[in-house]
Amino acid sequence: MNRLFLLLACCLLTATAQAQYVTNLTLLKNQFITGEPVVAEVRVTNRSGADVVIGGHGSRDWLQFEITESTGRRLAPISIGSEEAVTLRAGGTTKHTVELSGGYSTADLGTFNMIANVLHPISGQFYMSNKVRMTITDTTSYMFDQPYGIPTGFTNAGRTRRYQVILFRELNTLQLYCRISDDRSGAYVATFLLGSVSMVVKPQIHIDMKNKLHVFFMAQPYVFCHVVVNPDGKVHHRSYYRDQEGNRPSLLMTPAGGQVVGGEYFDPAAPPPAQKPMRKASEKPPGL
Repeated sequence: MNRLFLLLACCLLTATAQAQYVTNLTLLKNQFITGEPVVAEVRVTNRSGADVVIGGHGSRDWLQFEITESTGRRLAPISIGSEEAVTLRAGGTTKHTVELSGGYSTADLGTFNMIANVLHPISGQFYMSNKVRMTITDTTSYMFDQPYGIPTGFTNAGRTRRYQVILFRELNTLQLYCRISDDRSGAYVATFLLGSVSMVVKPQIHIDMKNKLHVFFMAQPYVFCHVVVNPDGKVHHRSYYRDQEGNRPSLLMTPAGGQVVGGEYFDPAAPPPAQKPMRKASEKPPGL
């Protein structure tokens, strides 16, 4: 009888513990190339019945990612905190977007499983999310590969690095990536996605007189993208242009840098232009 009571009590405690959070983990995509940051989205629904405060200056890290190889070997966990406190309202759902980059990382090739653990500070326990799969691959086929020196005014000024532009096929789409590598050691400094590309028009890739990289490519039919990358490996500028009635935009290099000529500037985030209201049948045009 006592054993049965203990078993029931353990079951009830387990159910209560698992009900503290409902956590869902998703990745913005599931296939990456070596060194590319992984962007994860964690949704946490607080089912504890009370508000929970996580994070804050000097507090314990409240989010942990566990990555496991397909062989079962676990990589070192990645723990993340926040300087500002976050309140998880009772019954509410919060979304947290995290970029995992640097030393964790996508340096190893293969297939991996990832889960997110979220801290419940009152009990001191972490509660686990669903499992997601990601694949890390790589290519040594570069569309563009040239060394450059980091000019004064940027971190590591005087060092030699390489701009590398990669054309990578991901499922049914072609993706254009930029990679910055150290020219001496070959180590990857940064790898990031420039965007989807259509090879109907060959991309234009140049380094200007200030050692900034300019990449101009067709992102989709009739829409072109111009990306400028600083020597420190950070995107400086991104703009879009439309091919209007055969006036196709192109990139012209000048002593001042890259300049887009032709076409029409296009802001994909701008709301569509307001349409003129249709004339009512009862309204007669002037003069009739």
